[in-house]
Amino acid sequence: MARSYATVGQMLTYAVERTVNAPESAERTERPVRADAILRHMLEFVLMAPRSRRAFLRTVLRTERATGSIVAAPRLHRHSPDLVAEILPSSPESDDGARLGIVVSTEGLLRTTQLEKHLAALGTSTHHLLLAVSRRSDLVGGEEQLPERVQATSWRSLARRMSKADPGHQALWETIGEIGENSGRPIVQYPVEAKRLLTKKSVAREFRGHLDVMHRASRDLLGTSPHFSTRRGQTDAHLQAGVRLHRTGLEFGEVEQGTPVHLQRAGHEPVPLGIGLPRTDEERAEAAERLESLARRTAWRTDEGALPATPELIGAPASPEVEGARLLLWAVLNPMLLRDRGFDLAPARRQPALTATTMGLRLLHRGDETGTTYRIWVGGERDWTHLIPKVTREATADRPEETYAVAPRKSQSTADFVWEVHRALRSLTIP
Repeated sequence: MARSYATVGQMLTYAVERTVNAPESAERTERPVRADAILRHMLEFVLMAPRSRRAFLRTVLRTERATGSIVAAPRLHRHSPDLVAEILPSSPESDDGARLGIVVSTEGLLRTTQLEKHLAALGTSTHHLLLAVSRRSDLVGGEEQLPERVQATSWRSLARRMSKADPGHQALWETIGEIGENSGRPIVQYPVEAKRLLTKKSVAREFRGHLDVMHRASRDLLGTSPHFSTRRGQTDAHLQAGVRLHRTGLEFGEVEQGTPVHLQRAGHEPVPLGIGLPRTDEERAEAAERLESLARRTAWRTDEGALPATPELIGAPASPEVEGARLLLWAVLNPMLLRDRGFDLAPARRQPALTATTMGLRLLHRGDETGTTYRIWVGGERDWTHLIPKVTREATADRPEETYAVAPRKSQSTADFVWEVHRALRSLTIP
C-alpha cells in the first residue's frame, strides 16, 4: 500500500485555520463561512505535494503540462477563481503568462456565464485553463456546453479518480469529495419513508382532516385563515393564524396529546387545542361547542395568564404517519433551507392562505429584478389522495405558469428528497 504522508486531521486543521484567518473572512459579515471556503484550502493542502499535483493535472485536467504551486490566493475581485497556479512554459519562447484557475462550488447552480467570467479574470492569455468542481446536477447545461478552455468535474468523480491516481492521499480525496457532495444539502434525515408517507391515500386524507380542524378553528376563533409565517430569523416552517408578540393564536405543529393544532403564544409552550379528527356527529358537535366556548372567552388572546388548560381530546388522535408527513413537508417548506438555495419568503400580504384545497408558500428568487414569484404547495382538490409537493413559477407578462410535481422515489432518504424538491424549484429560474 502506498504510504500516506498527510492525514485528514492535518488537512482539516490547515483548511479551517486558513479559512478563518483569510483576509476575505473578515469582510464576510453577512453570513458564516461556507464549506466552499474550507474546500479551497483543503485542495490547496493536498495539492502541495508535487506527486499529488502531477496526478491531479494528468487525471483531472488531462494535461501533461506542469504548474507551480496551486494556491488559494486572496480574491482580487468577485470573479477571481478559488485557486490559481502558473502554468509552466515548455520553453522560454512560449511563456505568455498562462495560468490555471480552479472554481469550487457547493452553493447551487453553476452557469456558463459565470465560468466565462472566471476564465476572463485569469488574464488575456489564450492558454489559460479553468476547472470547475461542483455537484454534477448543479452544472447548468452539462459538460457539453462548457466554454473553450473550461473543464468541469463533480466532487464525487474527483474523489473517485484521484483516490486511484494518488493512493497515498486516498483518505484526503475521499473526505474532500464527501464534503463537496453533501455541503448545502438540507440536514433533514428523519427515520421515515418519504414515498410511503406522501403517496398513501389514507395519510393524505388524515393530514387534510387535521388541516381542516386548523382552518375551522382559525375562522371561528380569529376570523382569519392560516398561512405560513414570514418572521425574520426563523429556522423552521410555521403554519399559523393570529400569533403575535403579545397575542395568542393558533399553530399547526408537532403532534402533542393527539393533535397538531395548538394555541400558541410567543415565548410560551403550546397548548393543544384538544380536537383530533371528529368521526361521529356527536364528536363534531362537541368540537363545535369547544370552539364556541373559546370564542366567547377572549381573554386568552391577550392575557398570557388566561391560556386554558389542556382539555380532553375530542375525536381520533393523529397517527404517527401524520407527524412524519408534517416533518417532511415542513422540511420542504423550511425558510432557512430555502434561503440557502437562493429563495426568500414573499411578504406576508402575498402569502397564500390555507384553503379547503391547497397549502403552500410563496417565494421570491434572490437577485431576480423581474419580481417573478414561485410557490411550493400541496393539494389541488378538495379530496387529497397524496401529499406530493409541487413547485410552480407563477405566470408573468412574458411567461406562462409552469408547475412540476416532485414525487419521492422508493428508498430515497428524506434529505435527498428535500434536495430534489428544492432543485426542481431552482430549475424554474433558468430562462
